[in-house]
Amino acid sequence: MRGRLRRSTVLWAVAGAVACLITSALTVQIPAAEATYRAGGNDTIHVAPNGHGGQCSASNPCGIDDAQRKVRQLRGKTPGDIVVRLADGTYRLDKPLEFSDQDSGSPGHQVVWEPEPGAKPVLSGGRRITGWARTDAAHGVWSAKVPASLQTRQLYVDGNRAPIAQGPAPVALTRSGGGYAAADAGYAQWRNPADVEFVFTRGNGDWTESRCRVAGIDGTNIAMQQPCWDNVTNRPKPAIQAPYYFPDLAANATPTRIENAYELLHPGQWYLDNAAHVLYYVPLGGADPNRSDIEAPTLQTLVSGNGTLDNPVHDIVLRGLQFSYATWLDPSGPDGFSEIQANLRITGDQKVKPQGTCNFTQPAGTCPFGANAQEPANVTWRAAKNVTIENNTFTHLGAAGLAFAYGSTQNLVRGNTFTDISGIGVMLGSSNDPHPSDVGANDREINVGNRVENNYIHHIGVEYPGADGIFLFYTRQTTVAHNEIANVPWDGIDSGANAGHLNTADHPDVTTNINADNVIADNLVHDFHSVLADGGAIYLEGHQGETLRKPDGSIDEEASFQHGTHVTGNVVYNDLHSGLTLYNDIGSQWITWNRNVEFNNGAGNGGCAPNGHLRFIGNYHSDQIAVYPCGPPAVDLQYSANVEMPLKPGAADLPQDIVANAGLEPAYRFLSTTQAPRVASVTPRKGLATAPTDVLITGSGFTAGSAVSWAGAPATAVKVLSPTFIVATAPAGASLAEAAVTTSAGSYAGPSGLPLAGVTADSMDDEVFWRSSFDAYNVVDLNQNTYWSSAATAMPHWIQVQFTHPVKLGKVVVKARRLGGLAIPGLTVSASAGGAPPQVVGTVSGNAAQDVSFSFPAPVNADTIRVQVDSATYQGSPRNNADLAEIEFYDQAGNRLGH
Repeated sequence: MRGRLRRSTVLWAVAGAVACLITSALTVQIPAAEATYRAGGNDTIHVAPNGHGGQCSASNPCGIDDAQRKVRQLRGKTPGDIVVRLADGTYRLDKPLEFSDQDSGSPGHQVVWEPEPGAKPVLSGGRRITGWARTDAAHGVWSAKVPASLQTRQLYVDGNRAPIAQGPAPVALTRSGGGYAAADAGYAQWRNPADVEFVFTRGNGDWTESRCRVAGIDGTNIAMQQPCWDNVTNRPKPAIQAPYYFPDLAANATPTRIENAYELLHPGQWYLDNAAHVLYYVPLGGADPNRSDIEAPTLQTLVSGNGTLDNPVHDIVLRGLQFSYATWLDPSGPDGFSEIQANLRITGDQKVKPQGTCNFTQPAGTCPFGANAQEPANVTWRAAKNVTIENNTFTHLGAAGLAFAYGSTQNLVRGNTFTDISGIGVMLGSSNDPHPSDVGANDREINVGNRVENNYIHHIGVEYPGADGIFLFYTRQTTVAHNEIANVPWDGIDSGANAGHLNTADHPDVTTNINADNVIADNLVHDFHSVLADGGAIYLEGHQGETLRKPDGSIDEEASFQHGTHVTGNVVYNDLHSGLTLYNDIGSQWITWNRNVEFNNGAGNGGCAPNGHLRFIGNYHSDQIAVYPCGPPAVDLQYSANVEMPLKPGAADLPQDIVANAGLEPAYRFLSTTQAPRVASVTPRKGLATAPTDVLITGSGFTAGSAVSWAGAPATAVKVLSPTFIVATAPAGASLAEAAVTTSAGSYAGPSGLPLAGVTADSMDDEVFWRSSFDAYNVVDLNQNTYWSSAATAMPHWIQVQFTHPVKLGKVVVKARRLGGLAIPGLTVSASAGGAPPQVVGTVSGNAAQDVSFSFPAPVNADTIRVQVDSATYQGSPRNNADLAEIEFYDQAGNRLGH
């Protein structure tokens, strides 16, 4: 309540005996506590998950709908805030909780929805599935009857998302007119073929994952659902967009996997037979599903705030709540999920009216260019003002998490957790509204003055991996600050998408928008691009500010930069695939990058055909910057005072003030530190320290008071910069191969978790020339996207892993660099212990796979494993570099050693 006490009417949500105790305590101060509402009184209204009726007293609490009606009665009749406190438990919604102007606060006061102290209320759109019976004991299949009305794309078992039935295509497929031809008629025997969904990871560009359903199967002929199939395979190509069309699915592309087919059921997976109204599930480990809480999301919207420009929904606070179990059904329909970028998709028949191409095609399509269909959010607000979304949890959701649009102003999204969400975490703005006039409104429709700060966003994009952590369409005076975005399948923070594809330096103003005065500051983005590629930790496309002119018509550069987008103080690292990290994409302009830090990425900064007017000043980078591979050349690129750091920066290389300030501020760091810590990297990582050495430890879950050690040698000093960075001093003689961090939540030794003494190799490629890390320790960092590369000298080349003590091994797996066309035909593995001569324990020749497994019939006792690459090829031609991504070690039971 904004940090001060107010006279409030409090709507208490309490359960049973707790309600009675609170009532008894209040009767001393408020004799009429059991009374029903009287205008102007200071009454308490009680609400509970199982409440009913309109009395809303402690002995007879009401439900959430009656609580909303009471708020409307109180509105304007009480001198303070109205506070609705929700008791512990799950509030199962049979329809969305909808807010309008009638649910809003009064001048100077708010309507606050929050938990009873200590409670954890959940607003759920799910239906619990019960009555399970074994259907196919041989395959572990159980089933349950469900209502005919139940439709969903997700299922959760004891709070964990269960994957839908899926797998690779069991019968070979070849593209044919309107779909595919199968190698045999096996697919024709599948039940409900029209429910089967083909998924194309990176199919329409490395940044996409499109999905289309099957229309029907006749023998070996598979017809795909329209218009999805045309929208995936034959996209609009307005001439003015050349050459930057959104790619068609390649002519030889086959599905990466097939989903939603009963015949593909595997343990842990489920299938909903919509025709028979039966849900099938294969529990893991033969468990009885009747002993689990199995939830099927059914609502597509949990909460919506719908104001108008004349009467916005306003002064509402949602605090401390959990929003869970909602779905999104459109991708199951004829439009499917034909992704363009950032979960925008093409819908409708493009032959009749190409979507989002305005007057650039014949016949003209829907204005403006790039107005492709936007995924909805399960909690959404339109025409909202002074709404606060604070300290909530958004999880187990089937679309985006939270969205504000259409004249939403001065709203605050702060201190929330977004995780296990099918799509985007947070969205601001509308894809079809770069100018209010485009949809017939006036300037009041612009989204102005919103703040997204101190949120922890991780593991989103579970179903639609083109998702961003935070996505801005067209906004002004927006602040995105102090968020931590981690472990996301594509980008961290994006502003603009696809509308910029008509603008380049030689025609910069084909499309414009209202973006201005936006700030992206002090965020932490790491471990991004876990599934897709070709994007950035922070990615900007299209105009990020308009070109302002002086009275004489010349460009007012300083004013244009001042009112453009400012990206400052952000720390970004660990691009898990590829991209340009701090990215200026097509048509972008008027962007200032200042005091940002990037490392362990493929490229630090650049773009594809931006307009220009870009300032990249005073940043810290380990990777190459100013990478602009696409023409025409951008204009007015200003690069100065940037500091180049080593490829693997250490404690003395990183600007510790920026690093310590990025991400969650101290009051919100608990969001990312409740789990045990994790060590992702240590720098330097080598053998014994010859003198006291400052070591930079990167990971997660670090808290004040964290203890650090190296193989039992404790740090002599520990400085916790943030939940993701520690600088610790290792004593002389400590082995720096692995570090252990201990907090009150647990302990973690890593990065690999192996009893590692060191990793050495015969050589290493030129890191300076390639601006990439080829360190030998890359083979034990649990990251297949990093690799050791030997010098380009004659074969063979070797790399050696040494343990602190002998271990018994049942298997060693050698994984080559993740590069298509790369093979290592010849490999030899040797083992030794206690200084004894090495013995060959495995060899292979003529290998064509990326991964080679050496299994041992009897345990190999070794403290040293040497892997020798005898030969390597790329696309069939011999090469001299030995490129290995990982070496994995397993015991006799098949358990991987380490993490």
